[in-house]
Amino acid sequence: MNNRITHSGVIDKIDGRHIIVRIVQTSACSACKASGYCNASETKVKLVDVYDSDTGGRKVGDAVTISADVNTGYRAVAWGFGIPLVIFVATIFAVYLLTGDDALAALLGIASLIPYYILLYLLRNKIRERLTFELG
Repeated sequence: MNNRITHSGVIDKIDGRHIIVRIVQTSACSACKASGYCNASETKVKLVDVYDSDTGGRKVGDAVTISADVNTGYRAVAWGFGIPLVIFVATIFAVYLLTGDDALAALLGIASLIPYYILLYLLRNKIRERLTFELG
């Protein structure tokens, strides 16, 4: 089993040892001949930051492949969705059990995520070290 997540992209910007790679993700139906007449086909452009990378003579417009360890993906999903979900649900249950008020429980559930996302923002440089992409 392959333990790497890879995406093909194009270098959009180079700033010292920081490279921004543009990835175009297309839906499965975008290759269909009828996709021009159908609203179901879509594409998304994503910009991925690659830090502490040796440019190796690459320049803007070059096609590259970026990769990351599968555990990096799991970690990103956990920090972005898993932990906030646990905080949200736990707060809702705790507040509802203590007060019996649905509206208050929902409001405090949402409010409980504010400190978490502020903490993520403050630790963004540390997190960046753990969630890295590499040029291939």
